[in-house]
Amino acid sequence: MAVAVAAPDPVVTTSTCAHCKREIPSSNISLHSAHCARNLQKCEHCGDMVPRKHMDEHYDENHAPVNCSRCKQTVEHELWDLHKRMQCPQRMLVCQYCEFELPAVDIFEHQDVCGNRTEYCQPCKKYIRLREWIGHEILLHGKTNDNAESSRSMLENEDGAEEREPAHGFNHKQLLLTVAIAGLAVVIGSILLHKKD
Repeated sequence: MAVAVAAPDPVVTTSTCAHCKREIPSSNISLHSAHCARNLQKCEHCGDMVPRKHMDEHYDENHAPVNCSRCKQTVEHELWDLHKRMQCPQRMLVCQYCEFELPAVDIFEHQDVCGNRTEYCQPCKKYIRLREWIGHEILLHGKTNDNAESSRSMLENEDGAEEREPAHGFNHKQLLLTVAIAGLAVVIGSILLHKKD
């Protein structure tokens, strides 16, 4: 039985297409160049080669400004996700005290009022503002929601039945996350502001 020995592949020389700037085997360059120039177009926004018949669709899907249905602002496509998540003044945010959803433009005023509401602290036998509740528990009761149950989490009613933790009970991690997100929003906003200048 004879074993066929494959001859080494000849070296393929390539040429660069003047239209798409890709390396094409030299034997196919003239056919490729004619096809490429007739059917493909370079996107002026991203530099991708796109079939001419799909250029409008490519632009609409990848580069066209987006109209925000909430705030009616026109946003560059590249900034759309950031706008939806962090910049739109009409995006819905949850109050950290009552878990009520409000537009971002109204949330700070609402939380200012909502955080001034009070709740009774059983161990201290006094009312504490909701905005001060976590600090109160950490400083006066040595509790964090990570290692001890909140004194607010289980309140006994007159029948001795336990009630669930109120909706505004948030833990230390949530507070830190909220502060971190707000800080990140400020940094991104300042970067974008300097970019426009």
